[in-house]
Amino acid sequence: MIYRAVNNRCLVDFDQLNLPISKAEALTILEEQGFQVLVCSVVEVAQSLVGNATYRRGARLQEAPAVLDCSSLVKWVYGQIGVWLPRRAIQQREYGFSIGLSDLQPGDLVFISGWIDRYVDDPSDGVGHVGIFVGNNKVVHAANNKVGVVYSPLDRFARNHDFRGARRIAQLEHSTVLLLPEGREVETSDDVKWIVLQSLPRDS
Repeated sequence: MIYRAVNNRCLVDFDQLNLPISKAEALTILEEQGFQVLVCSVVEVAQSLVGNATYRRGARLQEAPAVLDCSSLVKWVYGQIGVWLPRRAIQQREYGFSIGLSDLQPGDLVFISGWIDRYVDDPSDGVGHVGIFVGNNKVVHAANNKVGVVYSPLDRFARNHDFRGARRIAQLEHSTVLLLPEGREVETSDDVKWIVLQSLPRDS
């Protein structure tokens, strides 16, 4: 999967780059150029917001992580690992690939109906809320202005009549978060492939 970088961070799945060298060798080349491996987990970042963020519908992105709504929480959390996502939950549901509730892994997104549902062409498939599954039957989400960011049991969060799908945005267990050196531009994780290839010795 190719991921769009956020600021100075980019998630990279080295297995998908099809490099002629190992991941360890590629990381050595990148580290020599100032790249750093950043230990950063979607689950840990999401959990750090529980009880520590204020909810406001339509929160501005500049206010994150202090003030959030459900979709800005998701966008901000994924931004911390170098994955760009759009702003609205209905748009976020178009990213990654679809999975069933029984196949959820920590970091996956769960979409449900909400107070205001947005839809493409089917009102019965409208999306109004999103949360991040963090394992142990728990979802982290920006619930409302009374409780802020909380844990909810997955089976209560995704009741059958509310469930609007689940998406895996990234192969987190196979990926590495890179912190870019100052002044270095990387637009997508695919750019890393070409940085590495251009650094390999050329055949004479």
